[in-house]
Amino acid sequence: MSERYLVMPRGINVGTRNRVPMAELRVKLTEAGFVDVATVLQSGNVILTSSDESPGRVEVAVERLLAAEFGVDVRCVTRSAATVRALLGDDPLASIATDPSRHLVYFFSDEPATAAVCGLMQGDHSPEVLEIRGTEAHVWTPDGVKAMKLSNPYLEKRLGVIATARNWNTINKIVAKL
Repeated sequence: MSERYLVMPRGINVGTRNRVPMAELRVKLTEAGFVDVATVLQSGNVILTSSDESPGRVEVAVERLLAAEFGVDVRCVTRSAATVRALLGDDPLASIATDPSRHLVYFFSDEPATAAVCGLMQGDHSPEVLEIRGTEAHVWTPDGVKAMKLSNPYLEKRLGVIATARNWNTINKIVAKL
């Protein structure tokens, strides 16, 4: 059986580092055996179908391909298409997130330890709002991404996981291509 996935490489095509041409990436992934490969935006959001039903194995395969074909050594975070679609219907910040560019979803490599989540949730992050659900976190940052406290490095350090974020606009664009 085949599974549809969203693979999110961390930190490619940001500034001048880790440049990966999306058209070439689609070709290389197809040559590697993935099917119906698509990319969304230039930041490396990859949608593909794989006969492998393990998101972890798909993730590792894409990481290895990025390193071998493009010389880019980055971690990826992978979710099934069903998981990403479900995000749209289960938005814990829907009542307060009025600007989709300031509503972020962080995708974690693993579910953070309960103690780490509890410790983080006890802190005051105002005016930002944080909701953690398993391997994802929703963040509302009313003052914008550049001013936010709940940044990627901050969450990774406190939760002990790899994280990558996409804003609500991007999530909607991704789901439209799934």
